[in-house]
Amino acid sequence: MLKEFINQQVTILFIDGGSVSGGTLIEMDEKFVKYQSPQNLNIIPISSIKTVTLQNGDNHNSTVRGFR
Repeated sequence: MLKEFINQQVTILFIDGGSVSGGTLIEMDEKFVKYQSPQNLNIIPISSIKTVTLQNGDNHNSTVRGFR
């Protein structure tokens, strides 16, 4: 489901309410995603992700993938 976001700029919202934005989803497997921001490389467990939003110039048409 998230593979369509590989190499694209996204915002990730976590189930605890935190978020990261301004970075790129660079790799994923069945348990983790790698998220590269200008400052950090984050390895994020998929189980901690609530939604992933594709960043584009027009937020009205942003693509969102959620988990429950």
